[in-house]
Amino acid sequence: MIFFTACIISVSWIMLSGMRDNADRFLIIGGIFILLVYPLFFVMPLLVFYKIKSKFTFRFGSIFTLILFPVVWTGFEYISTIGQINFPWLFAGNTLTYNPAKIQYAEITGIFGVSFWVCCISVMLYVLYRNIFEVKIPYSSFKNISVLVCLILLYFFPDFYNSSLSDFKKITGSSHGKIKTGIIQPNINPWLKWGGKQDELVSGYAEQIRDLYISNPDIELIILPETALPYFFREKYFEEKFLILKNLCDSIQIPILIGTPDLEYYENPDEAPVDAKIMRSTGKKYDTYNTAVLFEPEIDKNEYQKHQKVKLVIGSERMPYQELLPFTKSLIEWGVGLGSWQIGKDTNNFTLKNNVTFNTAVCYESVYPEFFADFVKKGADFSVIITNDGWWGKFFGTYQHNQFAVFRAIENRRWIARCANTGISDFISPYGEIFQHTEIDEKTSIVREIDLISETTFYTKHGDAPAEYCLYLSLLIFGICFFIKNEKKSAP
Repeated sequence: MIFFTACIISVSWIMLSGMRDNADRFLIIGGIFILLVYPLFFVMPLLVFYKIKSKFTFRFGSIFTLILFPVVWTGFEYISTIGQINFPWLFAGNTLTYNPAKIQYAEITGIFGVSFWVCCISVMLYVLYRNIFEVKIPYSSFKNISVLVCLILLYFFPDFYNSSLSDFKKITGSSHGKIKTGIIQPNINPWLKWGGKQDELVSGYAEQIRDLYISNPDIELIILPETALPYFFREKYFEEKFLILKNLCDSIQIPILIGTPDLEYYENPDEAPVDAKIMRSTGKKYDTYNTAVLFEPEIDKNEYQKHQKVKLVIGSERMPYQELLPFTKSLIEWGVGLGSWQIGKDTNNFTLKNNVTFNTAVCYESVYPEFFADFVKKGADFSVIITNDGWWGKFFGTYQHNQFAVFRAIENRRWIARCANTGISDFISPYGEIFQHTEIDEKTSIVREIDLISETTFYTKHGDAPAEYCLYLSLLIFGICFFIKNEKKSAP
């Protein structure tokens, strides 16, 4: 019941979003499903912990067993980033994104290290409560004072760590250059743009790009949000619309990063995956991808750099493991250009003509910490997130998604330019500071000169290895439990 209540408070926005005007009612069904199923995930680590507790307490004492709780919890949080059936949203560490001063050590441990810290604080508070109110140990006892001192030291540990950051601040302050970046927030209703007046849509983008360029002629990169183009721009049918943006790009000589669906045909049908789509008219096999594309001046549309979204939203963008069960891919079809995307195979960074390199996470990809760090490890000087959170409006999912990017900035010590269709767009510093935060449902643009950084953090290099070890240790101890016999009770 506790986890169910927590999910109602924190993720009911999915269901509530389906009740908005023009929204697909599938969101209501999907939201209810998440409210019923997601709490069960949090029950799993508790069941494992209680099994360990029942077997180990009488041998090693309750304190030793409680120490294992942060290990178990962190290990199971890590599970939610593995495979295609996952929803890595409610990490304990995410509660600290509004207080970045407490999470600077995430450059070493990542978000799971912060979750571990939160669990340790919780365990100590529980021990203190139990000693005083259940076991009736006096307040002033050595045991309680010892726990209280450890609790205080642990709570203020992040503050002590922050005092050692001066050297790193010097490093980021002496970056190897800067780039002036512009973000366009077009504020297009995501439910109405698919199949709508696309000529007006593209013309609107072009107008915002021109205005941004006129006011900032020295800008070096312009960013538009996820699926800003609601059509397959490389197809001949959409040539005229493509040329509006391409000619503008050539005219102002500024690269434009934009989100768009992309379609790829399989010339050899035998090379197509089993879940590939088939054209009814020709029988030709093809796949569609949720893609970030870089339009560059004087570059042909077939030679553009791109990143195809790899981490797809379960159920709405792709059915999990549909490559094993191809019939499931058509179970959910939205009327807004979503559904049955193929998993991206292109995970390259983008490189500008001045050899500046950046990575682009498309929407949901920004909540996967190690996946995001892999791009930075490949040499990204700064990071970009493009998203379309217009489905959620002003519900708290929009705010949560923006806050999660704070961790990605700190973990990798990179500036992040976050571009959202209807908001929230902003720039996030390598220390998690948010700048030029836009409002939701606002048509606007923002510009900032950000640092280019080449140094990599411990987390960027090693990823979630500690959390993975927590998982292995938890499973090992859990397995040992089945070989430990319960202590026999002595006869009365």
